[in-house]
Amino acid sequence: MLYALVLKPFAILALIAGAITVPTPLPTGAPLMALGLALLVATSSTARRWLRSVRRRSNHLDRLIRIAEPRFGRRLGVALRRTRPIVPAAARRDRSTAPE
Repeated sequence: MLYALVLKPFAILALIAGAITVPTPLPTGAPLMALGLALLVATSSTARRWLRSVRRRSNHLDRLIRIAEPRFGRRLGVALRRTRPIVPAAARRDRSTAPE
């Protein structure tokens, strides 16, 4: 419980700070936003459901998050893997053979 009480505000602050610093020349915006999103997903079931639906609609974002999953370590990586959209087997076959 204390874990969530400390990490949720930190995650929200990281998201806000990342959104503010994205247009600056320093490359801190995207990593801060990614860290904030990963922490929020690790502590909030609502954020997990939201991210799963967004990943289902956007193949590009899904691909980017799949690349980032192993780089976040075990705890945050598992939380991000749990947000992978559930795709039926037939659609998976179609997706793997479709040209990009």
